[in-house]
Amino acid sequence: MSPLAVLGIVAASTAALALAVVLVRFNRKRLCVARCAATLTPEQLERIYSLVEQTGTTAANGYVLARTNKATTETRCLVPIPKELPQFPWAGRVVEATVSNTVELQFVEATAFEPSLLGHVYRPVQVPRHATKSSTKERNTFSPERYVADSAALSVALSTVCPKYPTELLSYLLCVGRESFEFEPIDQARIGTSPAWVQDPEHQICDECQKRMHLVLQLPGTLISRKAFHRGTFYLFGCVTHPDRTKTLGQFT
Repeated sequence: MSPLAVLGIVAASTAALALAVVLVRFNRKRLCVARCAATLTPEQLERIYSLVEQTGTTAANGYVLARTNKATTETRCLVPIPKELPQFPWAGRVVEATVSNTVELQFVEATAFEPSLLGHVYRPVQVPRHATKSSTKERNTFSPERYVADSAALSVALSTVCPKYPTELLSYLLCVGRESFEFEPIDQARIGTSPAWVQDPEHQICDECQKRMHLVLQLPGTLISRKAFHRGTFYLFGCVTHPDRTKTLGQFT
């Protein structure tokens, strides 16, 4: 075997070993964060989520669904839209996600007091909203790092449970689409606000008035299907002028 071939084998082995070390460290960190999240009491979770909401400086116009450690016997995937959403014609209604050959998000006549998806209960958390410095416009903030930086009390609440990875714990709690401490917008379940696109934006247009539709709900596929559609994120859009006009869209990685 030539010296160059030997060097190639050594380099490949070194790279494989380095990758294995990185993966082991990643999984250890992930498991640590997940274990910390599993120990949180309802009272601790409520304090964390309330502190996140308090980091906003203007009225919220949307929510993300956050983890709880509460299970449910509800077999349907139901998401009630909070009644408190201002100028949101779907506030107080319930969306059901159904899965067959496709995923369909649609409004249904059902009683649901809290979001329940595949046996898990979620807590709607208001997305902090801020006025921008350069204009009179307002903007939603989705960054767990920003929340922790803006609230010393939130940092303490997280560090009490997970001293090594407080920000990562918050990312895990707010990105419910997969078991990871890395913040990824497409892994969020959102109500209102703006969509986190998997691919290029596909803004939907109302067939009746030709105006751009608003995001009603965004759901990662992992929350509504145990086998299929795990690589998808699904969006329900609706027309503010014609609230009964809705469209479901899916994008895939």
